[in-house]
Amino acid sequence: MAVLLAAVLTLALAAPSPAGPARAPGRPPAPFRAPGPTLAIEDTLRTEVPPVLVSAPRVTLDEILARVARGERRRDSLMTDQSVLVTVRLVRNADRKRPAQLVSETVMRILKKKPDRVRTQVLRDYRAEEDKKGRGQVRIRLNARAGMDEEIVNFAFRPEARRLYRYRILGRDLVGDHLIYRIAFEPRSLLDHTTPGGLVWIDTNDFVIVRQELTFTHSPAPPILKDVNRIVIERQNVDGHWVLKRMLLRAEATLPLPKVGRSFDFSMSFDQYAINTGLPDSIFAARTGQALPRSDRP
Repeated sequence: MAVLLAAVLTLALAAPSPAGPARAPGRPPAPFRAPGPTLAIEDTLRTEVPPVLVSAPRVTLDEILARVARGERRRDSLMTDQSVLVTVRLVRNADRKRPAQLVSETVMRILKKKPDRVRTQVLRDYRAEEDKKGRGQVRIRLNARAGMDEEIVNFAFRPEARRLYRYRILGRDLVGDHLIYRIAFEPRSLLDHTTPGGLVWIDTNDFVIVRQELTFTHSPAPPILKDVNRIVIERQNVDGHWVLKRMLLRAEATLPLPKVGRSFDFSMSFDQYAINTGLPDSIFAARTGQALPRSDRP
């Protein structure tokens, strides 16, 4: 036992210390090397950037609304004439409980020229045949209005409408190099159920409305309609001009409507724009049933 203890004590005294092996007198100590990979000093640097306080004032809501009004007027002023292909669809059974069915589809070419010229040429008019339940054909008539102002999008942001609505900023989103403001609006009067509230997306590069969602607190057409679930209107940029892209309305009737049913979708899509091409006045002087010149056909 004494021999074994002496051997253990000898090994302990001879083992290198945790600081490393013994060094000769006068030689600098060897650097400590921890187990694991070796990293360069520049790979282990840490730095902190001091916070920067921005003291520039944030644009107020009133200034945003004023800029939107100017942006919408500028958008209108940049167009002198316009040609667009519009597709209008009515689909019943939009509640997903039954297969959706196309009731009618109308394709038309709409031409506009300032100040008040407009012409509509129907290119296709489809209507579903009468089914076994006696629901017959449905015809949709669309009267295009003159002008380029697209009041259906900016009706709540015109200067004359400021006293009719309340506005509030819901958020600011940076999408690419575009700063998008989300602004909610609601009518000041709760007595008029036909006036919707909603939410708009405003592109601050041009200060125009690029998307709008409308909602109704009550049915806008009682007792026929039970509810208008959603109205979505979107714009697109065509050659630097913001113009309509699509509109979707989803509604539910109180009772099944003849030939349509209880729930239905109404949609409009806008394609094949031609803007500021110099439409001749002779196109608008032609009779409604007369064919358009070949260059204006889709």
